[in-house]
Parts: sequence; C-alpha cells; structure tokens
Amino acid sequence: MSEPMIGVPWGILGFLLVLGPLIFFHELGHLLTAKLGGVAVEEFGFGFPPRLVTMGRWGETVLSLNAIPFGGFVRLRGEEDPEIPDGFAARPWPWRLLILAAGPLMNMLVAWGVLILVFLLGVPASRVQIQGVAADSPAARAGLRSGDFLIALEGIPVFTTEEVRRLAQERRGQTVILRIRRNGVEREVSVYVRPDPPPGQGAMGVIIATVPDYQRIQRFGVSGAIARGTAMFAMLTGQLFSLPARIVLGLVPPSVLQPAGPIRIGAEAGKVLQTSVEVGSPDVFLTFIALISLALAFTNLLPIPALDGGRILFVLVEAVRGRRVDPQRERVVHLIGFFLLIALLVFLTVREAGELLRPAGS
Repeated sequence: MSEPMIGVPWGILGFLLVLGPLIFFHELGHLLTAKLGGVAVEEFGFGFPPRLVTMGRWGETVLSLNAIPFGGFVRLRGEEDPEIPDGFAARPWPWRLLILAAGPLMNMLVAWGVLILVFLLGVPASRVQIQGVAADSPAARAGLRSGDFLIALEGIPVFTTEEVRRLAQERRGQTVILRIRRNGVEREVSVYVRPDPPPGQGAMGVIIATVPDYQRIQRFGVSGAIARGTAMFAMLTGQLFSLPARIVLGLVPPSVLQPAGPIRIGAEAGKVLQTSVEVGSPDVFLTFIALISLALAFTNLLPIPALDGGRILFVLVEAVRGRRVDPQRERVVHLIGFFLLIALLVFLTVREAGELLRPAGS
C-alpha cells in the first residue's frame, strides 16, 4: 500500500466534517432568503441527484439526500419562467439578487462565527523556535541547535520573532544571555550579537520563527473573542477577495487560484483534523473550516455561468439595461456552464485519485 493511503480515513472524515456542514449552510442561505422573498422552494437537496431518500418536507419543500456527495442544491419554482406567480423569475431583480447572494453571504457569516468560536475556545500562545543555525556564527559557537526554543533574552521573556529582533538590535556589539529550552530542559547560553553580520545572516546567526505553544492556551471572553475573530475575518477576507487584483498586478502568481477537487480538499482537511487531534486543540481545524467557508463564498461569487456569481451577473445586466435577458438564452448559458463545471470536477477527481494511489517515490 502506498504511503498516501494511510491518511484516507482522516481524509474522508475531514471531508464530511468540513464540506458537509458548509454546503448545508450555503444552501440554507438560499432556502431561507427564497422563502422570505415569497419564492416557492420545491427541493432542498444534499448532494446531486439521483435521489437516494426523501428525508421529509418543510411546507412545499422536499428535503432530499442524493447520491453524488460533492455538493447540494435548492430547486426554486419558476427559475426561468416569470409567468409563475410564486416563482423565482417573477420576483423583482433586487429580490433575485439577494436570494442568489445569500449562499455566499451565509458562508461568510459562518466563517466569521467560527473564527469567533476559535478565540472563545482558546488559541495557543506563541513562542520562538530556532529553525536554522549558520555555520561559524556566534549561535553555532554557543551550541544553539535547530529546534531549540528561545525563552528569554537578557532575562526578558520573548514570545515572537519581532521581540527577539528588537532586543538583539538594541544590543548589537554585546554578548547576551539567552535562555533556551531543549528537549524540555531549560539552560542559559552566552551569544555575541554581531553589529555587522554577513549578508543573509542575522546578528546572532539564527533563523527563527514564531510557532504555537500548545502547552499554553489563551482563552478570551465574549467581547475579546468577537474583536479578535472579527479582525481575523477581515484580514482573511481582504486577502482572499483581493487575489484577482493582486494577480493582475503581478504581486502573486496565478497558480494560487489553482482549483482543488474533493479528494484534495478532503486530504487537506484530514491532515488538519489529525493535527488538531494530536495537539489537543480545536483551533487548527476550526480555522481551516473558516478558510474553506470563505473560499466557497469567493468561488461562488465568481462570474462563471451556473455559479451564483454567474447568475448574479445576469441580474445586474438586467438592472442596468432595464429589461431582463431572454430566460431561455440565460438557461442555455447556465446549462453549458454546469456541464463544464461537472467536467472540471470529474477531471480534478480523477487526477487527484491518481496522485493518491500513486506509489511513493514513483
């Protein structure tokens, strides 16, 4: 058996725990907004047809479980026919815009709530780890090793790389006392802080990074969690939704938008879930859920036929022109887009399955 297969159970579990709830909330956004807007919802489905079982009804809405577990859908009455009184197409364009945007907006709301929950449950404190030591540097001569943790510099506790660099900058040309932890044992070493280090090296000759310390968990009250969760949500949302502009400006490579299929997402979810279990902290997995939820919102808002963003584009064209695009033409465009998206999904699934089953080292 190839090495990647070892993580398959984690990948399946991660896939179900991440995409299942996020798709549910996405479709729930469409469902609730449609009902609020007076649109009859014929079916609320988990997965794509064929239907496996009818789980119940909510008014006129059939709640179904379907065979293809890669998505979900809400089937609205009268999506293309404006002559149906309680149909989607009969509603004014602002209502149709809101119903279409409600799925991505729900994913954004979920991401915000999950990030607040992360800080309520607790996040690991930070610590500084040495991840590299330059040969013949003061750090090497002092016996520092990759993997050591820096606890204090000149008796001042340090928790981030910025603190270490600031304290070292203030003491260039001096020998300082570092308290380090190695294999659970603390010790002190003397290290000279060079005033003019060689190019590519720091003053002491170490490569350091701020890493989580799962032995010290920081928990926040409701107000603190809301403030920190909101700040992280704003930062992640800004980074994600500014990607197209940054790619056009050449600030990031286009490869960052490479699509991921269900197997890759499941594999990444499995790794993160396993890490979260191993370190005994839910923040790793919950943060991943928030990222995927934001990614779903971003992807669905892209102006691609069959996606929410593609349908929103037609509504916006109608709002500008003052008359709607011919419903049959729009239907054909979305149908073509749907089949292209299914083809892409199949291609990604086959490719990622091949990568999963490929023997290690081949």
